Amino acid sequence: MTKGESCGVETKEKILKIAIKLFIERGFLEVSINYLIKKVGIPKRVFYHYFKSKDQLICEVIEKLLFPCFEDIIRVADECNGLSKEKLLKIFQKYSEIESYLKDNFNVDKINYRSIIFLTNEGIKNYEPITNYIIDFNNRLVEKIEYVIEEGKRLDEISSTVDSKYMAIYTLKSLQSDIVLWGMNQNIDIKKLFKISFRYLWNSIKSSESNLILDDSIINKCSY
Repeated sequence: MTKGESCGVETKEKILKIAIKLFIERGFLEVSINYLIKKVGIPKRVFYHYFKSKDQLICEVIEKLLFPCFEDIIRVADECNGLSKEKLLKIFQKYSEIESYLKDNFNVDKINYRSIIFLTNEGIKNYEPITNYIIDFNNRLVEKIEYVIEEGKRLDEISSTVDSKYMAIYTLKSLQSDIVLWGMNQNIDIKKLFKISFRYLWNSIKSSESNLILDDSIINKCSY
């Protein structure tokens, strides 16, 4: 990579980083291109050299903001070498870390919670690559959860009467509903919300032979 190419990559990354921070803190609709370039400290022509429009910027912001987080969610169950309950708990925990993920990775001081939901919805509605990725992510996560449930049934941790496919879809719905609920109410303790949701899920699918309980030892074993 030449010096010029390196500078170009750095400039684009700077625009994306500041755009993400502003969108999260202020909301997508409140951040104009003029306001953004002022914050970045570049001429408008430089912005349009890297992004043809605000739509393209939004598409790349969503990719940089959400895709790594989504991939981490897919990966977590494989990294927890424990029982099916621990693997499911790990997925719930990962979802509950969205707030700390945004603050730690994008230097966000405060979060406009509704803007996160809005950005995702806009991406799904208007940008085909985002739509395709979200669909693929949801399908992969459902398959992952279904596999964990089937594993739990074989080990008598989960009731054999549970419909694994349906329960996997229901679990995804529960995870996404909690994110929306959190996005609409900033007073909600997101970690507590997901912990409660997991309790209800597990109590509905656990085997009558299972004596597993949700305690601090399991939570700590799966913590990261």
